[in-house]
Amino acid sequence: MSGSGSRRHPLSGIAVAGVAATRQARSLDGNSVQICLAAAHAALEDAGMSLDEVDGISARWPGLGGTVFHPGSVDWSAVLGKGFDWVGDTYPQGAPGLLDAAGAILAGQCSTVLVFGGRAGESGGAVSSGGDATVTAVSSGGDAARAAVSSGGDAARAAVSSGGDAASAAVSSGGDATSAVAGYTRPDNEFTSCWGSLTAAQFALVAQVYLHRFAPDPELMALVPATIRNAGSANPAAVMYGRGPYRPADVLASPPVAEPFRLLDLCLATEGAAAMVVTSLERARDCPSAPAVVLGGGSEWYRQQYVDPPRYDDVARIGAGAYRRSFGMAGLRPDDVDVFELYDINTFEVVRQFETLGFCGEGEGVDYLAEAGIGLGGRHPTNTDGGLLAYSHVGWGGPTLKIVEAVRQIRGTAGPSQVPGTEVALVTGAGSGAQYHNALLLGADR
Repeated sequence: MSGSGSRRHPLSGIAVAGVAATRQARSLDGNSVQICLAAAHAALEDAGMSLDEVDGISARWPGLGGTVFHPGSVDWSAVLGKGFDWVGDTYPQGAPGLLDAAGAILAGQCSTVLVFGGRAGESGGAVSSGGDATVTAVSSGGDAARAAVSSGGDAARAAVSSGGDAASAAVSSGGDATSAVAGYTRPDNEFTSCWGSLTAAQFALVAQVYLHRFAPDPELMALVPATIRNAGSANPAAVMYGRGPYRPADVLASPPVAEPFRLLDLCLATEGAAAMVVTSLERARDCPSAPAVVLGGGSEWYRQQYVDPPRYDDVARIGAGAYRRSFGMAGLRPDDVDVFELYDINTFEVVRQFETLGFCGEGEGVDYLAEAGIGLGGRHPTNTDGGLLAYSHVGWGGPTLKIVEAVRQIRGTAGPSQVPGTEVALVTGAGSGAQYHNALLLGADR
């Protein structure tokens, strides 16, 4: 498809010049500041730039010693040893982080923005991406996420160590079920964390209504996470590398976590970091790697995430406006997308996004995706690195991983997950359970 790099639109002239992702794992040594700095410097190296050229920053402060007012991007100025002309503190990651940076550059507030985030040293028990296969972390399954997978057996035959239902897995030291999950999945919002209404439960409220109304075929629906997880199994950089092959039956046999979600329907909670360098297309063309041009983008916000429970009828089509603005800006249609790097926090959310994009009607997504295919050889290659389900999800920084993979696809440097001839990539973030959604279209410089 045509990258439309020469088309004039409100975001014309902005590009991603550098990207980087550190090693991703269930748990990493060091701390979040260190891993974030590693990603930031790697992205600058990828762009062939020095820190001296950066005059804008968008990066949540992840540790102690800084402000209590998050995101706290300014705290990085002391660590990096320099001040900045512009700081992005609205949503410093993923598509919104890039779009905010683009707006600042186009408004003349800065010329080059470094966006980065991640975490390390926050999960117990180091498990490297190439090591022990016995711990699979799901972002919201409590100790349910401690699913044992024998390193020599079928990757998806996960057994909860307590021997029971995933949601009732024992928590050591008498703690509550929320104490074992990643902090970013249990915000201290009133009526949220205290009742165990974690990320999976919030999305499950929406997904359960969908299943009740439309009754999609369970095996065909399970084909979605199985396909994405198999992409991760084939990706040497993925946390779940080598754990496949996954089959729909394996997804359906995995322990229940939050009805209707089972363990293998849900994303990982891992550690690592990601970064990108956003600048003018003119400057990016002088960088070592081909730029990924910003073709369009948009966001849609309905409610504050994880405060008021989501209702299906309110959020089933969230993102439709963001998609409409993004594709209108780019002068493209969803059919023009070569690679889909969608926010796959769970199975349902992938199906919902394809329906909202207009590829099929409401309730028809499962059948449509089974027919079209979302694997590398399918009509809609999706989450080619394994996505949040199998590559990695690092909380703040996870949405930026989507952009890293999209840029690599456009450059043709995605390795075994490369989709030949990729010129247009769609990146999305958040979704129905979070009650906001965002989209970004990147393209080759044509």
